[in-house]
Amino acid sequence: MIKIKYFLFPIIFLAALAVLAALVGFFEFKYSDTYYPGVMIAGESVGGRNYGDVLQEFKTKSDALFKNGLNLVFEKKDGKKEINIPASSTGFTSDILVEYFSIGDLQGAVSDAYDWGRKGDILQRFKELFALIPGKNFNSPVSLHKEAIQSLLSREIKYFLTAGAPAQFSLNKDNEVAIIPEKLGDNIDVENIVDAITQKFNAFEVQPIVFNMKPETPYPTEEKLKPFLDLAKEFAKTANVNFYYQNQKWKVSGKTLVTWLTLKSDSEMTIDSKKLEAFLSASVAPLIDDPPQNSRFEMRNGSLVEIYPGKPGEAVNIDKTVELIEKIIPHIQQSINNTGNISSALGSISSASIVNNSEIQYNPENDTIDVPIETIKVEPQVTQKTIDQYKIKDLVGHAQTNFTGGSLDRQHNIEAGVSKLTGILIAPGEEFSTVWNIGDVTEEAGFVKEYVIKGDQTVKELGGGLCQLATTLFRMALNAGLPITERVNHEYVIPYYGPGLDATIYGPHPDFRFVNDTGNYLLLQGAAKNNEVTFELYGTADGRVAEISKPVLSNEKPVPETRYIISPNLPLGAINCQTATHKGITADTTYTVHYPDGSKKEDVFHSVYQAWPKVCLIGMS
Repeated sequence: MIKIKYFLFPIIFLAALAVLAALVGFFEFKYSDTYYPGVMIAGESVGGRNYGDVLQEFKTKSDALFKNGLNLVFEKKDGKKEINIPASSTGFTSDILVEYFSIGDLQGAVSDAYDWGRKGDILQRFKELFALIPGKNFNSPVSLHKEAIQSLLSREIKYFLTAGAPAQFSLNKDNEVAIIPEKLGDNIDVENIVDAITQKFNAFEVQPIVFNMKPETPYPTEEKLKPFLDLAKEFAKTANVNFYYQNQKWKVSGKTLVTWLTLKSDSEMTIDSKKLEAFLSASVAPLIDDPPQNSRFEMRNGSLVEIYPGKPGEAVNIDKTVELIEKIIPHIQQSINNTGNISSALGSISSASIVNNSEIQYNPENDTIDVPIETIKVEPQVTQKTIDQYKIKDLVGHAQTNFTGGSLDRQHNIEAGVSKLTGILIAPGEEFSTVWNIGDVTEEAGFVKEYVIKGDQTVKELGGGLCQLATTLFRMALNAGLPITERVNHEYVIPYYGPGLDATIYGPHPDFRFVNDTGNYLLLQGAAKNNEVTFELYGTADGRVAEISKPVLSNEKPVPETRYIISPNLPLGAINCQTATHKGITADTTYTVHYPDGSKKEDVFHSVYQAWPKVCLIGMS
């Protein structure tokens, strides 16, 4: 009996394969030139449709989206506001470009959807066909640059929205504590709006999105604050705070402190942490913070030498200070409720368990609560120990570019970007991403806005300068002979880069990326001074040699007609022209790396540049 079962097993297996093959063959025959049922692209069903028709439909949608952008309509009781999100905005000069969205390999996405269930062995094809029963969606190749879109939205809708504000304690014209009533605001959630925009782009939909805004009541309201008004008046009279660090002091009067008070709940007061953090960041941290310094190295006689040893730094522990004040306020409130006397409540602070190990004291001589500013030690990221640990000894790549003549905002962004990239260790086999390592390009992260052209006006947007870093890193990686995994050229020829050897970034894409294939750790160090950006890559030389050809230029295009742009930043009638123009051009640069074993790898960077016209700003203010 057992022998019979073993004998039947291969027959059953072969029969099952035959059934699967027949099923797969039936689908291939029936849908020989059309998509399989259940296949969707960007949420749209394309089952049973011809490949060429589907490709043309999505290409038409893609072209319309890229040309016209996406329109948003914000409606409220007293009017509406229309906003267009274009693919990009250019600056007064060709080196400034802010991208809002980009469209990747559309044909690849359409082809991947068509190939589903058609490639691989019988089992693989059947598995993919089975997955089509609930439906299989292939996402559109649209990438949104959310930081840029959020910046655009905040600027465009700023004067249309009614900003809400919670009720708060303040001082009236008689210098007495009063309550400023809450202010109803338009309920708008930028993150939700960006999510809705993302869904539209993913579906390749070009119809406008309409947002209906409703008024929102912020917390706390005047009614909620009224029971605490007498307590707030007592705070204003007596609860002065001295922040101190060594011999430095920052006094906050009770009348200032009371304007920081708010409600944690209907029965408990607290401090508005954002107001306190703003005070500490603006008034205290700049006088105390001492950033750490990484060691600096240079090559001397073939050896990597530490020329400036790294030093630890110190920073204000803002979170700890905010935490202490947040605990003190409800403690004082509870003590007043129990004793009816604010002096007794303040006097009880020194013995309160909430501030053990902190040296917070109440000083009755001048009616102040003395709060220590604590600091935390910040170690340097790169020292001689780092170099020794990872056996970093050679300069394997370097590059330098100049940014003379750039605006102060551009220079600021370059310096801020370099500070975020210097001192990075790149592990063997790791892919380095410029966008990821720079992080969020926001004002909170230290970046500033530059003027870009939006329609027929100039407006400020986050951007400008960071492409200088990408170009310098690109040339450094080429010099080091490393594989380049992502690089996109600028839309226009940038004079101080020239065609063929530039790179642009705007997160999440385009990005500039390369891979550390040296088998050893690499250390990236950068500097921005004297109008020059320098990047150096240290590691262990393995004998590879890189060659970069001169760009081969072709397909020249003439300069377009002069473009006139309205500027609210120039006096009425004044004209300011940027006379630099560039012809359109195509550049092909050959990159060859020779390895010690005699092998070589070759790549060609194909760069297409549009023509750049003379641009004139016309004053309207």
